[in-house]
Amino acid sequence: REGRYPSLSMKLPLLADALVSLIATGCLGVYQVTKRVIDPYLSFTREGRGFRRRQQQPPKTFVFFGKTLAVWRVVNFTSYVLNVLCVSIPGRIDDQMAKEMKEAQEEEKKKNKEDADADVDDEKKNDANATKKNTIRRTSKYRSLFTPAGYAFAIWGFIFTSEFVFAMRSMFFTNTKDEQFAANATGYFALANVLQSVWCFTFREWTEKPRRHWINAFVLGVEALALWSSKERVFEVNGRFALAESGFVSVPIRTHFAWILCACGINANTVLAKIGSASAQVVFAIGTAVLATSVGAYSSFYRGDAATPLVFAWALYAIYKDGGYRAPPPSDSTSSSSGDKKDKKNKDGDEKKNTEKLFNKTEECIPSEKQTKRFTDTARLCAIANLLFAAKALLSL
Repeated sequence: REGRYPSLSMKLPLLADALVSLIATGCLGVYQVTKRVIDPYLSFTREGRGFRRRQQQPPKTFVFFGKTLAVWRVVNFTSYVLNVLCVSIPGRIDDQMAKEMKEAQEEEKKKNKEDADADVDDEKKNDANATKKNTIRRTSKYRSLFTPAGYAFAIWGFIFTSEFVFAMRSMFFTNTKDEQFAANATGYFALANVLQSVWCFTFREWTEKPRRHWINAFVLGVEALALWSSKERVFEVNGRFALAESGFVSVPIRTHFAWILCACGINANTVLAKIGSASAQVVFAIGTAVLATSVGAYSSFYRGDAATPLVFAWALYAIYKDGGYRAPPPSDSTSSSSGDKKDKKNKDGDEKKNTEKLFNKTEECIPSEKQTKRFTDTARLCAIANLLFAAKALLSL
């Protein structure tokens, strides 16, 4: 096909690059539109100009089949449904990561069984058990120093469940005590759902190359900014996060914000793992952990927010447990006389070449064990610090 249509094969990468730039520009533009137009329109309050105080305004409504509905309720619920639908579409890169995790676990079980049958000595068994925490293969092109253990992603269950309750209460329950909090949070919350839907489109094979893979971290970064703005709009109502008043609104948003910020760091470190030196990867990974800890400290001391540092502690400890180990893809084995092995090698040739293009294979670009341990020790300390920040916020409630 490329031979018959050479111009098409040359234009497709350029179109993909242009689309990435368009998405990045669009994300920033939509955030500004939300800040200047959508959020003031949906909120119960709006900011006056000059020396004027905040002024109360009733929520905007419309009539649907004879029933009056608040606009913010429909926007809130619709954006959540859009996010759920987009997330459920298969084919993203994290689906491939989950597949690799499953394959690695199956290989580990098979290896342990073979070792048991062969009566392997205790030292080798301990080495085998030590690799169980590496839920993604050390040779995976998706691995970086900032890769968490697989169990960390279970937090999505809590996020989607809590946001489901938030969206259902917003849509179908009226005159609740957290109605004003929900209305003020909806503008940026809806934007975050839209941006996560965009990320579901970008986090696929067409953006795997480093020159396009950055868009995934960029979209998540803007989404984190939107969720931060959403939780700040909740805080502004009465200057605190009180579980009895706004728990159904603020806890889902704060949890989602903290995890998306971690996901942004994971994506950004993955990009650097493909193009950066070992030293740059270590410095950037440590900087990401310190940045998360700084945000956790601010959230605890200035917002009384326990959810945000608690999520950071969860993510950073999972990164520490993973170990951050990386290794180059395995080299081709010596040729075998078996016809099946030759056929398999020929079949996988193109795939291996593509993998090598995406993965930094040189030893200089893979952090040493000493460098890796330096980062994982930092991640553990940051996890402990965030846990203390969360405890401080809980005690001050």
